[in-house]
Amino acid sequence: MLNRWSVKATSSDSKGFTLLELIIVIIILGVMAVGISGFISLTTQTYLNVSERDDLLSSARFAVERLNREIRNAVPNSIRVSNDTLRQCIEFSPVIASTIYTDAPVSPELGRLDVSVIPFQLNNSDYSCSAPCQDKAAIYPLNSDDIHNQDLFFGTGKVFGLNVFVPPVGQNEWQLPISKPFVADSIHFDEDSPTNRLYIIKSPVSYCVDSGELIRYEGHSFSQTQILKPTSSQALMAENISAIDTGNLPFSVDPASLQRNAVVHVRLEFDRDGEVVVFDNDIHVTNIP
Repeated sequence: MLNRWSVKATSSDSKGFTLLELIIVIIILGVMAVGISGFISLTTQTYLNVSERDDLLSSARFAVERLNREIRNAVPNSIRVSNDTLRQCIEFSPVIASTIYTDAPVSPELGRLDVSVIPFQLNNSDYSCSAPCQDKAAIYPLNSDDIHNQDLFFGTGKVFGLNVFVPPVGQNEWQLPISKPFVADSIHFDEDSPTNRLYIIKSPVSYCVDSGELIRYEGHSFSQTQILKPTSSQALMAENISAIDTGNLPFSVDPASLQRNAVVHVRLEFDRDGEVVVFDNDIHVTNIP
């Protein structure tokens, strides 16, 4: 007789995890989370660093380019620099317009109160100067003193103020009215320009590196001694500039010589959150007396 054995089948679709499986899954997820968070953190930090560097470069590039353009358009030999232990400034006189004069009162000629010039334009229209006219006329400046050191009590010099001027219609020559405070009768320019060049200029402009900032000053008066912090309208051009190193100043000038025009050396070091950008640039002053 054969004995029959009955076997109870177990269900193959029973659900659930063992504690060991759950621990292994938690460990794997933790390792993946650490790796992914590290990757995200590194990517985010790289993006922030690039953004900060780009912002620093953009700000520095704008300020340096503005400075370059203004100095290139400066009156020849009007640029001067000065500094103390905290700040340094470069000062120059911008050119509004220039022309050729046909007749100017230069000794030993008789003095008078006008200069004959070839008509010229400003902003695609004839030059004019309304009251109160603050423009000045300069002929043959050879150094910064010729521009900035103006003696108000004598009718001689290289820079004189302009009176109100309205251009005459249909004339091939203009008479620019010139004047000087405390001088009523006539004036003389010190020297003739070899090229008969006359510059129309305005009040000085200064760029100063002060307390980590590059500040532009405009509208202050001419002064024999350069003012390191002019009391005039100012605009912040750039921030995050490194402290002034007396051995490597931000501004220096090589005066004009017989072989070349003046050259301005600009070295600005920008530092923010460990990102350092150095702009080392030479500006060639193209205008000649």
